[in-house]
Formats: sequence, structure tokens, C-alpha cells
Amino acid sequence: MTNLRVIKKRNQYVILDYNNGRKQVKHDGKTLSFQFKKEAKAYRDKLSGAVERKEIILSGRHNFKEKFKEYAAFRLEMAQQPGSRDTVHGVSGYKSYYDKFIVPFFPDVYLDQVDGPMLEQFVKALVEAKTPHKTNTRIIQHIHTFLRWCEFQKLHHEFASALVWRIGKFGSSYLLPENDDEWIEKETQVITPEEADLVLSYVEKHKDRSRDDAMAYGIFTMLACFGLRSSEIRGLKKTSFNFDNRTVSIKGAYHARTGYANRTKNRGSRRILDFSQSQAKHIKWFCDYMFNQRPHNKYFFAGARGDGPISEYYSRRIIYKTYEAVGLAKLNWFTKANTSQYEILECRFKDGPSKTWRHYNALLLVEGMETQGLSKNYVKSRIGHTRWTTTSDRYANHNQQAGFELRQERAAKAEAALGLDFFKN
Repeated sequence: MTNLRVIKKRNQYVILDYNNGRKQVKHDGKTLSFQFKKEAKAYRDKLSGAVERKEIILSGRHNFKEKFKEYAAFRLEMAQQPGSRDTVHGVSGYKSYYDKFIVPFFPDVYLDQVDGPMLEQFVKALVEAKTPHKTNTRIIQHIHTFLRWCEFQKLHHEFASALVWRIGKFGSSYLLPENDDEWIEKETQVITPEEADLVLSYVEKHKDRSRDDAMAYGIFTMLACFGLRSSEIRGLKKTSFNFDNRTVSIKGAYHARTGYANRTKNRGSRRILDFSQSQAKHIKWFCDYMFNQRPHNKYFFAGARGDGPISEYYSRRIIYKTYEAVGLAKLNWFTKANTSQYEILECRFKDGPSKTWRHYNALLLVEGMETQGLSKNYVKSRIGHTRWTTTSDRYANHNQQAGFELRQERAAKAEAALGLDFFKN
């Protein structure tokens, strides 16, 4: 039974929930107050009916923000457990979205008050704050996952209108950006063979010039040979390489927040890769360089200080610096806090400076399956995927940029495949 009472407080009438420590009843995070007692009683009766019908919950209520923060911590903790299918990097978005967007923009409400209109109100606030549409969409996806967890934990019995709410549906199409390019997910730009050779020739030519140049040579060698993820590159150890068998073992990854993790993104990511004799020459040079520079550091890309690998920022900085040197990027360099930093003015690979090589590897391996006799299983295993569809649909779903002669050769083959007499006259 509900026990809601109307009392007078500072010339206003408020409703107290006597079953919940005499807390004042709120709406959208704000305390309800009425000028007239009759008006307050009418609302109390209406509210009592809604509670009896289990449309809302007053006692034992849970604050949305508090529970979301709790859930974000729970996901991070679970990702660190042995055998977890999640990675820390993969679930870190919950904590990031909580700090940057939910705390400042989401209303201070209880779980039972969360519905479709409230999510719309939240996204409107994000749009006004000029949050990118892609980010808004992902935040709503994270909130949906959280709400389903709340249902499983029986914190609230259902979030029907909230779980079906999407940006662009149910009258919220005005929340879509005016420019389609702002919300269509950008396709990763794949580096061309000509651009790849340009970069590799540059880093090999200058590898003896400085530590940064040697690092660039090592990083781009790993990207060109294997298309590794950036965390996998930093997780490589000197013992990962076997030059007698010409293999490298990918057994873990290094993340900025949690350090080295003896597991990879998925089952397929934990793999052993072969490299050729000509590739071995380049890898061995950098391996010898690292042994001479940092003999007691176990990491293949040893940091300048301490016993850890190079940082994510440092590796990304090296990559962009190389792109700038060969004309594939324009940067604005400046000094801040006694540190040389950069701003990207122009770069085709801005959304994935190292990932472009991963897509390049996948694309060329898939396209070379027939001519080189590579199997689907080998290609997806080399890229580090559990399912072939991930490799073919997400990473190899690009049109390789090519020169005029190659494009004309493909066009001729396409014409022959169509078999139309019209084009033969």
C-alpha cells in the first residue's frame, strides 16, 4: 500500500512518501510543489493509482546516474577477469560516456522515470552541445544495454518506451543532423600500394637517423607485414619473435589504462603469424636495435624510460610525423607544457592512422585469395578474426584505389563478364 501524504512547507504543498523515509516526491529530478492543497491532493491520488498499477515505483527507487556509474564499474571489472569475452578498451565507453555526457546532460531522475521522451530530451541537450551524431547514437545504445541489465537485476520491471526509442524514429527525426555526412559512419580510408611503398621507403632510408626514426621503421614494418592492432604492437615482447621458424606470437595487448593483458580482443586474435625471409630482414634489424638500446626491457617497442612499452600517444605521434614527411598529412606543431604537440590539419587517414594498414592487409589478402591460393580460414586467422564474415564484410569491404592502367584492366574484365554485344561494335 502506498502512503503518500500532503504537507505544507514554506507556503507550498509538497507530497511525502512515508514508505520511503518521508522523502519528497520528485518529477524529472525536481521536487513537486503546489500552491493549493486541493491540487496537491489530486496529484497524490493520481500518483497513488499509478503506483498501485505498477506504472511507477516510489519505494526502493534507484537513481539512474548512480546505477549507470555502478554498471560502468561492473563492466570494467568483468572485462579484467580471466577468460572474459570483453576487453577493457571495449567497455571503457560506459565510464567515458558517464563522465562526459550523462553527468552534465541527463536529468537527475529515478530508473522508473526513464522513458522514450526522456531519452529524446537527453539527446536534444547533446545536440545543443554539438555532440557528434555518431556519439549520440552510441550513447543511446549503451543506455539501452544498461536498461536491459537493470531489468535482469529486477531494479525495474520494464523500460518499454525507452528501449524502443531510437534517434530518427517516433517523431524525433529532427534530431538527425542536417548534413548527411555528419551521421553516416565514415568508411576507413585504405592506404594505396603506392602510398604504402612511399612510407616504407622513407622510414627505411632514415632509420639510422634518430630513435624516433628507428621507431617509425619498426612500427610501419609491423603494420605492413601483419596489419596488427595498435594495442597488439605495443604488447609485443622480444620473446614474441622466433627467427629460426620465422614466426611471431600474438598473445596479448597493452592498453594505456590497464597495462599489459595476457589476452586479446577475441579468440581469433590470439594467433601465431609467419613472416617471410625478406620480411625477417627488416624485423631483425629493429629487434637488434631494441636489444642494444634497451636490453633489460622485455617489450619489443621498449619505452625510453621505465620497463614498459612506448605510449599510445607516442606511437600515434610517430605515425603522423611520418605521414607529414612524405606528404600524406598536414600538421600544426606547437609546444604545450614543455611538450611538442600537434594538430591535424589534413590527413586522409585521420580516423585510423594505423588501422588503415590493417584494412590494407585484409583487403589485399582477400583480393589475392584466388591468385595466391589463400584460404578463407588462413586470411581471417592472419587478420585475427574468429569469423570470416568479419574479415570480408568489415575489413575487406573496400574498393582498392588503383592507377589508370589497373582500373582500365578491371573495366575490360567487367565488360567481358557482362557479355553484351552492344559494346563490341
